[in-house]
Amino acid sequence: MANQVRRKDPTRGVAIFFLVAVLLVLAAILYKGITGRNEYEAEQRAARAEAAAPVSGSSAAGTQAASAVAASQAQ
Repeated sequence: MANQVRRKDPTRGVAIFFLVAVLLVLAAILYKGITGRNEYEAEQRAARAEAAAPVSGSSAAGTQAASAVAASQAQ
């Protein structure tokens, strides 16, 4: 009885395969989510920068126009 050969458990390999497959799927989902969030945030920053640029330019132009009107009235 001491010389019995231990047989491999075939279900252990299948269980490890499924575990690795599930971990790869979870990693892919997390990677896709994080990448998508970063792209979304970059788009939002760009949109905010575009929206802020004309406001700054128009207020500067408005200030110059008001200065010109005030100067013309003073003369």
